[in-house]
Amino acid sequence: MILTRLRLSSFRNYERLELGFDPGITAVVGKNASGKTNLVEAIQFLSLARSFRTPDSGPLIKEGESGAAIEASIREGDLSRTIRIELAKDAKRIFLNGKPLRRLSELSRLVNVLFFSPADVPLFAASPSERRDFLDISLSKQSLDYFRLISRYGATLRERNALLKEPRPDEALLSVLTSQLIALAEPIVRYRELYIASLNRVLPPLLGRLRGDSSTVELVYRPFLKAGEDFAERAKKAFANAAESDRAHRSTGIGIHREDFSLRLNGRDISAYGSQGENRMAVLALKLCPYYLIEDEGRKPICVLDDVTSELDAQKQANLFAVLKDFHQVFLTTTQIEIEGASYVDVAANNAIRRN
Repeated sequence: MILTRLRLSSFRNYERLELGFDPGITAVVGKNASGKTNLVEAIQFLSLARSFRTPDSGPLIKEGESGAAIEASIREGDLSRTIRIELAKDAKRIFLNGKPLRRLSELSRLVNVLFFSPADVPLFAASPSERRDFLDISLSKQSLDYFRLISRYGATLRERNALLKEPRPDEALLSVLTSQLIALAEPIVRYRELYIASLNRVLPPLLGRLRGDSSTVELVYRPFLKAGEDFAERAKKAFANAAESDRAHRSTGIGIHREDFSLRLNGRDISAYGSQGENRMAVLALKLCPYYLIEDEGRKPICVLDDVTSELDAQKQANLFAVLKDFHQVFLTTTQIEIEGASYVDVAANNAIRRN
């Protein structure tokens, strides 16, 4: 995918902005707090209609304005499309080629963006929910079936938890909801197992290129239960064993919503033993991995890297730029850097101008 044109209206600090882009690396350059991150945030927003900085639309709208808009022209192989997202403080509307987009789930397939920011560095020390979010978002972009499964699981889980909070839960309904969770959980576990296995094929060579060494690295998936022919029976027993605890806590304490994965670097858990620099490079590599899992060249995602070079030494910066040459289109923010063959966008005074 290639973002060929971006138009912003009353988005963050930009009253009106229109920029054209080419394939390759685009460096978004400017002083701190000049609006570099706001610009790449708009590109990231196109993929999920959700900002990495805030769950609400209000902060995205320029002060004093009632709404904002992001419009993008996207090329995928020989196809071109226009995506427009209109934001109000309590609502958003999405359009594809001028017509309303009915399902939000379609957006990430129409505009696939890989994103990294410094806030991602503690991923392996953060709560398991953040690592599950990475899995769910990455898998949902690849598989509409997975998106439907995880959405249905979430709805069923909310219904079961609401039932457990009642003074006297209906046992028959609780049994039905438990069976539904189990039926949804098995294919989700299979998807996650296969995806982790795929990541483990591309992660070691990619991290080796970024680090410039031959360290061993492995993602370790910890499923609710391993997939297998007797999954449903094992899950039924697990829920039966957890029934008393669920009632006491008025919440579902086991299931795929409690799963996690970790990363082992040179045989050691990186969350416990890894340095800040090791965590940064490992998370960056993980965030870039999905690019290599998409075989269709036209559907390769756009890559957005916010402040990625600030804590990298000269050699690791060179390693990163060598890796990014694999990518069809990359946007990265920086205060000052020279990248051979890159295009530049200069950001200052609530405006952005393409230099070359």
